Amino acid sequence: MAIKQSINQTIPELMSSLRTLMAKEMTSQNRLKSILILLCEQIHMPTSAFYMKRAGDVLERSILVGRPLNLPIFIRIGETLLGQVAITQKTQVDTLGTQKTVLAVPVIRRNELVGILTLLSRKKEPLSREIIETVENVAMVMAEFLTPSKNDNPSDPLKSGSLTRTFEGTELVRGFALGEVLLHRRLEVTGSILAKHPDHEQKRLTLAFSKVERNIKTRLKRPTTPSEEKELFETYLLLLGDTEWKSKIASAIATGLTAQAALRKVGDELVDKMYAIADPYLRERAHDLQDVMARLMQALIKKSGRKRIQGNKILVADSLGAAELLDYDLKHIKGIVVEDGSQTSHLVVVARAYRIPLIGGVKAATRFLEEGAPIALNTVKGCVFLRPSDEILDDLQHQRKSLKKLESIQARNHDKPAITKDKTSISLMLNLGVSGSLERLPPSDGVGLYRTELLFMTKKALPDTATQTEAYRRVLVLAKNKPVIFRTLDIGSDKVLPYFEPQNEENPAMGWRSIRMVLDRRSLLRTQLRALLRATVGKKLYVMFPMVTTVAEFIEAKQTLGVEIKNAQQRKEKIPEEIKVGTMLEVPSLMFQLDHLLPLVDFISIGTNDLAQFVFASDRTNPLISKRYDVLAPAFLKILKYILEQCRTYGVKCSVCGEMASRPLEALTLLGLGSRILSMSPEAIDTIKTALRTLNLKQFETYLLSQLSSGQSSLRDSLYSYLRDHHVQLGEVR
Repeated sequence: MAIKQSINQTIPELMSSLRTLMAKEMTSQNRLKSILILLCEQIHMPTSAFYMKRAGDVLERSILVGRPLNLPIFIRIGETLLGQVAITQKTQVDTLGTQKTVLAVPVIRRNELVGILTLLSRKKEPLSREIIETVENVAMVMAEFLTPSKNDNPSDPLKSGSLTRTFEGTELVRGFALGEVLLHRRLEVTGSILAKHPDHEQKRLTLAFSKVERNIKTRLKRPTTPSEEKELFETYLLLLGDTEWKSKIASAIATGLTAQAALRKVGDELVDKMYAIADPYLRERAHDLQDVMARLMQALIKKSGRKRIQGNKILVADSLGAAELLDYDLKHIKGIVVEDGSQTSHLVVVARAYRIPLIGGVKAATRFLEEGAPIALNTVKGCVFLRPSDEILDDLQHQRKSLKKLESIQARNHDKPAITKDKTSISLMLNLGVSGSLERLPPSDGVGLYRTELLFMTKKALPDTATQTEAYRRVLVLAKNKPVIFRTLDIGSDKVLPYFEPQNEENPAMGWRSIRMVLDRRSLLRTQLRALLRATVGKKLYVMFPMVTTVAEFIEAKQTLGVEIKNAQQRKEKIPEEIKVGTMLEVPSLMFQLDHLLPLVDFISIGTNDLAQFVFASDRTNPLISKRYDVLAPAFLKILKYILEQCRTYGVKCSVCGEMASRPLEALTLLGLGSRILSMSPEAIDTIKTALRTLNLKQFETYLLSQLSSGQSSLRDSLYSYLRDHHVQLGEVR
């Protein structure tokens, strides 16, 4: 933004306003904030920030005003432009990332660095020497009230180091919380590593397994145990029954290790292997294994896992298993902060069941959040506030009321039909991976995606036809006669089954997986299709093949189903009353074969996660580029529009089952492109339904189509503004 006033006007006005400000009674924190606002207004720079020097050669972002920027909270002295200014203690004007103009001024008193004052703009700004000198003069004034002295109030946040610190993460369970930091500490096992009597250690290990298994079964039998806990502990029983794992621990004991040391050695090796797998479901099962290991360790050293606490606590951990959370008295746990964490973890399931707000991906949380310190969580903003200010607490209270209002609106829509404001009916379906407790899921039109591979991943051996048949039958019963679309095995490469030899591939996402694998190992596919036919006798069978790249692959898979149908008829077995066959569309090459594919299929489901990954040549698991490309880019939206139009032309039903369907802005955009069937996570369905019930779809469709040729790199901002201006409920807490 260009300087709008002459220098002769700007500098005197700024200094006069500064003198007035310094004469007022206020805290150091408010004074600093007021000065930064004054600089933005008078120098006409959109953003200003102050970094305070802390112990350990670290700069901490204390305050940021103006246009929000994703600036780092901590900068090591010597790193980046600001870190270099901290070393040279000389003012610099340079660029920093997307910021074309960055003015970094050291705040110094008695040759000691106090901090760095910085002004930033995305545009090239004409900062004159006079302006720079004026900002340096402001920095001198700041140094006087920012430097500690013996007469200072010890509770002054800026000088005592008790200034509010903000840590950023990702919302996993929505909510707001206030309490004291409670650091989660895992059981520390000390003592001898080498065993004098291996036979005695083997007996101790056997007794530990028996005790943990007995305790879990007792908990499962309690009528008051929630279904979420039952699902968790059933998974633990599977892990405890893994004979291969037990055998490896026993072998380690035979080499001379104690039971504790052997358990730690074998368990850690297995956990490391699981963390190395790209598939998020398998990575999260590493937490379950760590939970089981902790319970076994407690049994070995005869220590109780129950943790006694008082007061309102925010649990902070590097990683946290769901069962570890359940060891706490949950009436005192008001929120959770973890350094890792994902939506697929059992921790999220349990925290959501107990309505405990949860933020994940908070880097170095256990290092910077000290025990007993006051802390606040705002999951909507993805923020953790250490020593929150009154301003933050007021905002938290306001947003908490807003969330209750939003939940009330969504509750009113819970049992209402999914129909837009202008009376267009939408089919909302669910994405599921385990049968779980469908009777507690929100109303829907059925299961649009059932991930059959999760049954295989939770078994210690390849499930036979009878096991699969029973599992699929149970899903159909729980679905209460609504459609269930079974996706055949999506395994291979990164989704390694424990009883299969892993394949070492440099690019597993585009490797030997899914339909490619089961067509090569045809018995896998045939066994699964046989089980699906038997499970759906007298009902409709919906079967969907994943990762189809060519029409020939689909024909080959469909012919395999035909063989199993013919064999069943020859054996005089009953078959489903109707069979519908479809495919996932997640490989771009299939888009150019739709004229040959669509006459052969009964339905299509667009998997936007993989499709976007392949279209943008961008690994979605790579944090360096995962946010670089947007699914709301016109190029990607045009692809989706083309697929939907082709399906309409051929009269083929087309759903969308990727993450786009679970997010309000993206879901409404899909509707604007012509989609009428969305399949999403159970947690998202009330939010999506509320959003679409407030949407005039025809008007939005007209606007969206007008923007597809706008030349913007992403339509996210413009679509968001349109929907906000038209009072569409996007599930936001304001």
